[in-house]
Amino acid sequence: MSEYRRKSLRSFYCEEGLWKAYEKLARERDQTIDQLLSDALQRYLDGGTPAASAPAPVPASTIALGAAPAPARPAAPALQSQTGELRSDRATLERMPAVRTAPPPPPARPPRVTPPPAPAITPGGAMPKLFVHYGGHVYPVNKAEFVIGRGSSGTDLTIRDGNISRKHAVVLFHNGGFFMQDLGSTNGVEFNGQRVETKAIEEGDAFTICDHEITFSYRG
Repeated sequence: MSEYRRKSLRSFYCEEGLWKAYEKLARERDQTIDQLLSDALQRYLDGGTPAASAPAPVPASTIALGAAPAPARPAAPALQSQTGELRSDRATLERMPAVRTAPPPPPARPPRVTPPPAPAITPGGAMPKLFVHYGGHVYPVNKAEFVIGRGSSGTDLTIRDGNISRKHAVVLFHNGGFFMQDLGSTNGVEFNGQRVETKAIEEGDAFTICDHEITFSYRG
């Protein structure tokens, strides 16, 4: 026997579906897979095509000629069909325009509860003594409208701070009592950490205007 015709045992990697197809073809032709593979290789060298065609690729496994077949797996045509459907769906998704969702609205802030504003100034009765303590100084309130603000003119207590409005707040004397009232300023007036529009002034009350603390006393 010539060297060319001598047969030897070989092992190679083979697609599972392809091996199944050759097993089926071997049974139908009453031949061994060795014969089919040899014929197929010879036809390939002669310019022909193999006797059986392979279906869609599946994970490869190491198979030796003459070894027992691996456990059955889903038929290759079904896998190929499923793969085609998945690719089609993916291509459809890629062509679809991106959907932009609007960000959720910010949580609604609870309404600010403020006491009712003081009525119009109608001085009546004797004006008690009231003193404003600020920056280590004491300022007597001796008028019905004591204005606090940044402006150098038109204010009775001037605070040099760019965050304070020119006329920020006013101390009002009304019906025998004093009130602290915001004059529509940008940064407002705070009492005990809460912004207020109008509040009756009691002994020792401390108001904050842009981090500046102002304390009131009826004792001097």
